[in-house]
Amino acid sequence: MTNKKFVATCKQYQEEYCKWLHPDNLRTITPLYKKYKKFCIENLLNEDDESSVYDWLNQNINNPDIMIDSPDAKFVGHDPVDKYKIIILGEYKDSIKLKTQIKRGNEKQLIEEIKQQIKDILGYDPFFHEGGNHIEFKDNNDKVLYVIEWHFDPKYNSNVKENYQEQNIIKQACKELNLTYKQLGEAIGYGEEAISKASRTSNISTAMNKALELYLENLELKNRLKTLDTLSNIIKELTK
Repeated sequence: MTNKKFVATCKQYQEEYCKWLHPDNLRTITPLYKKYKKFCIENLLNEDDESSVYDWLNQNINNPDIMIDSPDAKFVGHDPVDKYKIIILGEYKDSIKLKTQIKRGNEKQLIEEIKQQIKDILGYDPFFHEGGNHIEFKDNNDKVLYVIEWHFDPKYNSNVKENYQEQNIIKQACKELNLTYKQLGEAIGYGEEAISKASRTSNISTAMNKALELYLENLELKNRLKTLDTLSNIIKELTK
């Protein structure tokens, strides 16, 4: 993996987990990459895979020499529903005071309360967008005013991390079959980027998961047939 791709992958991680590489590391990226490469060697990982970078960053997410909290983010705790990390960003991140608890299931109430407070400041209703893991408010000039983001926290506790890794069928398949994301993608009809992103986030669509299951079942059937052919040949030799 080139230094450029390594940095790009680290920045993808930053956006997803709201953690940032320490500025000193970005100024001298080579020593940092050497640490990453050592991690890959010790853990028998492919250093060219983006998921390996994620595994390394997950291990160092609380190491202040490598990762720091986003300077523009405000951490407010973990969601009581799914234990995701809750981050607040935007120009009004310190101005908006909420009575509604920030948690899954309260999105509708949160949107109404935030919208009213911003309207009181601007004099008009802000634009807002609600995604699966974020709520974002902007003004008429597309300036970000207030954002709530939910981020999966691999370090929240060991059980969450273990379950996350155990349920990731992509990592399991690549490890057991000694395949790269590109090779696995070609086998089931997906691009390398789609496979890599699904593996990193553990957000595997039903269609992709089914394609993986069918692929693994097909391989298992082929192995069984191969074993039967071998046994058949042995029996033929014995009965001559």
